[in-house]
Amino acid sequence: MPRLEVIVLIPESTRKHAGGSPGPPEEDAIGTALPAALRGKLETLRAEILQKSPPGSIEPGRFSPAYERFDGNMYRYIPREAWEHRSPGVEVVIASGLRGLIASRDRIPAYHLSMAESLPSFGKLNRWWHTAGLPEILAAFVNAVGPKAVADLLSLEYRESVAGYQNRLSGIPVKTIDFPGMGRASQPARGERVADILRSGKA
Repeated sequence: MPRLEVIVLIPESTRKHAGGSPGPPEEDAIGTALPAALRGKLETLRAEILQKSPPGSIEPGRFSPAYERFDGNMYRYIPREAWEHRSPGVEVVIASGLRGLIASRDRIPAYHLSMAESLPSFGKLNRWWHTAGLPEILAAFVNAVGPKAVADLLSLEYRESVAGYQNRLSGIPVKTIDFPGMGRASQPARGERVADILRSGKA
């Protein structure tokens, strides 16, 4: 991965497009950048989610880039051209109930999970991921790829899943971007802000 100007952190969406194209299976820009021990830990956690999720939670065999898979209000305000003609210095990392963290170009299946939901085997997924070590994994990824800054546009449940990662970063500043008082109306504003960063390369 080339030297990055900014990593943008955003949540997945509950709504996801179905379908996609057959293999190859999921790519993993996050795991590839991690030290071996943490890569193995993340793979183990993802495997546990796959094994213990309710039947039908994951649609196997067809894959789409993550930025095309998600279909919530935030994603609808990020134009396709912003994704496909992004500044080369920007990477978008998506917090995900299925995979913990996903790089936006990684090809993933459709799934019916989110960090904000509770599952019988896990409780609320954001809390499970946090307790399992997602803050450490996110910090290790950010330190490994070495951006000049992180733009944190996570919503509440997703920010809780990685709470504390900032304290593990090696001199990399975090710009937390919130939309106070807007409630669900914050999602279009969040999407527009992501599009601005994709185009400009600046948080």
